[in-house]
Amino acid sequence: MTIHRCKRCNFLYIDEEQKFQFEKLDDSWKCPKCRSSKKFFVKKDVSK
Repeated sequence: MTIHRCKRCNFLYIDEEQKFQFEKLDDSWKCPKCRSSKKFFVKKDVSK
């Protein structure tokens, strides 16, 4: 499982729960919680 966490608000983007993988989102995509850009997200791989 791949999770991307917003460094500003801690919103979690979990690839398996979304329609698109985080890397495939457009660069103009913003965090739905705090409106930060993709560059404020850190990637974490989590094994099940």
